[in-house]
Amino acid sequence: MEPVEFHLGILPNKPVSQCVKLGQLAEELGYAGFWVADSHSVFRDAYMVLANTAVVTNRILLAAGVTPTPTRHPAALANAWATLQELSNGRAVMGLGVGDSAVSNLGLKPERLAVFEEKLKTMRALIKGQCADYQGRELRMAWAKFDVPIVMACSGPKSLQMGGRLADGILFQVGSDPAFVRYALDNIQKGADAAGRKIEDINLIMRVACLVDDDRELAREAVKGYAAVAAGTTYMTVSREYFDDDLYEDLTRFKAGYDYTEHGSSGAKHRELLTDRILDAIAITGTPEETIPRFQQIADMGVNGFCWTAGMPEPEPFVRGFAATVMPAISRP
Repeated sequence: MEPVEFHLGILPNKPVSQCVKLGQLAEELGYAGFWVADSHSVFRDAYMVLANTAVVTNRILLAAGVTPTPTRHPAALANAWATLQELSNGRAVMGLGVGDSAVSNLGLKPERLAVFEEKLKTMRALIKGQCADYQGRELRMAWAKFDVPIVMACSGPKSLQMGGRLADGILFQVGSDPAFVRYALDNIQKGADAAGRKIEDINLIMRVACLVDDDRELAREAVKGYAAVAAGTTYMTVSREYFDDDLYEDLTRFKAGYDYTEHGSSGAKHRELLTDRILDAIAITGTPEETIPRFQQIADMGVNGFCWTAGMPEPEPFVRGFAATVMPAISRP
């Protein structure tokens, strides 16, 4: 049996100093990575948080969770990640996605996958100090000689398959139902097969709405802020045939009432539309006795690690409790 990696995600909706302290705490408690959401209209700047965390930590991986490529030029992103890799002594992980709240709040659209692929390849070359031909212009960042892992945030079939073809790792968010997880792994496998890769060589990290506490009702209520984010992603991306009709109807009503200006907020009005049926299919939440078997079931399917986002107003007790009860209990074949 091998250990399963657990990563902590945060929504930087608090002062930067408080966000950095959570990164320090995550390292102290044995989390493998610290993922900072990047949505500039609603949160503090993810790169400021990551850079400051790099200075006061020594081991933990530092990742954007995740940066939407439509909002920045690939040369600017490559420069930022090469710099963070230098600052952190090799602990940077470039988390990239096509965009959700960040692009919606700017009136933009998610990146087309063909454009995303071109940007990904451009950034990978620039970070290594290689020349890159981007939109007919030769780009180079000669000072950089780094190899930063690229983890692609994927949920839809085509993006999951692209991740299987190209990415060093995949951060997939499809809900917690094992049928949804199988949907993700099957599509990643298709992409890996098309590129002649082994899925075992891709770091598979499942992003999940999660909160664990001895008080079951407290846990289920407090997780709703981030569960609302995850529910919207699942509804928009997972193929319809993987849903039962009742769950799909619940999610349709939920999505119709979603307000992106309150994205990730624990006090958002749309959280009231999260039924128990949605929570059970999207999140892993409840007591340790309830949640540990659910994590173990998914680890047994071949997932390398999990990333859960501590989006509640006072996250520290939950971050500590999860590290003490769940993390030591999960392993994989």
